[in-house]
Amino acid sequence: MASKFSTITSTVDVESVDIPTMFEMSDEDYRDYVRGYGLMYVDHHDVLRSSRAAYPLATSREQLDILIDELTRLRDKLRPKSEP
Repeated sequence: MASKFSTITSTVDVESVDIPTMFEMSDEDYRDYVRGYGLMYVDHHDVLRSSRAAYPLATSREQLDILIDELTRLRDKLRPKSEP
């Protein structure tokens, strides 16, 4: 199916922690990972980008609000750490 959006293709080596390591992180360690490791940043054009692949995530506060809404919607699909 063709996209209605203009897209670009890039190949980027991405470094991240593995799933078991992330799952075992304390909440504080995860916050440090998100903030310190820089999963996202705002560039000099005020665009929210992925730090690892540099693709844009949002170009305005309104788009960021939509992204937050979508993350909130996806929240119920994840299990709490306390569940097996």
